[in-house]
Amino acid sequence: MSNFDEEQKKQKQMTKQLAVDEVNNWIKNMPAEKRQQVVAAVGTKSFTAEQIAKEIQDDTEYGKKLVLMINKLRIETTKKPEGQ
Repeated sequence: MSNFDEEQKKQKQMTKQLAVDEVNNWIKNMPAEKRQQVVAAVGTKSFTAEQIAKEIQDDTEYGKKLVLMINKLRIETTKKPEGQ
């Protein structure tokens, strides 16, 4: 495996771990009754917060898509508003 491939693998793992940590923190701050409510959808499949965490941790195809969605959301929410 080349250095580039190794670095890319590390970056994916860090992004995944960041998403897992963010989802777990979100769940901890969520009232228990809301943890079973649908909060996201990927394609035709809906997920509760706890299902999102499991999909990401299990590295499923849906989990990988959810990591990308969380990463994009993180980037969008940290952008400065135009004109600043």
